[in-house]
Amino acid sequence: MSKIPDISKSFLYTKLGKAITNPAAIGAAYGFATASNLTKDGVNCAYYVAQSLNNERIPDDKRNFVAGIDLANGILNVSLQAGVSAFITDKSAKFFDNHFAKKHYSEPIIKKQYEALKNKAVTYEEFFNNRMVKKEACRTGFGLIVMLVAMQVLTKRIITPLLSTPMADGFKVLFDKSQEKLAEKNSDERKEVEIATA
Repeated sequence: MSKIPDISKSFLYTKLGKAITNPAAIGAAYGFATASNLTKDGVNCAYYVAQSLNNERIPDDKRNFVAGIDLANGILNVSLQAGVSAFITDKSAKFFDNHFAKKHYSEPIIKKQYEALKNKAVTYEEFFNNRMVKKEACRTGFGLIVMLVAMQVLTKRIITPLLSTPMADGFKVLFDKSQEKLAEKNSDERKEVEIATA
């Protein structure tokens, strides 16, 4: 077994190292990353739908379908990412505990690591507690990475494109009906104006 560096000289136990590996800080990053992705995709959805509906370079008969795809993409991205984030949080922690923590953070392993130190600058209890903090930070960081990969690759690149086209047909029908109603309303208003000014 390779010897780990002297705990007194390890980066992980400096102020910066403790700040970076603080589970609370990593947990906050997890929350910010999720909120950021959901907000960005929600705003993008509204922008792209409005842009497609008003884009004169898109043929009239295709415009509502393109806007339907944009709306389907936005709805799927936001809803699926929110669901994946909630699902991953619990599953990634269990996966980490079952596959990584047992190999690297079990008490016998930690005892061997402590015994391998050349200069025992801290007590075993302090060393063990520090390793538990690191374990929690690694678990949260692992969850953050898995969550980002799942949100950006699984949902946005695989599931969303698969479902957005069939959904777009339904949204196209809604846009068509909405525009027909708006055209009828405008026509009625023009007639009322014409009658009033005649």
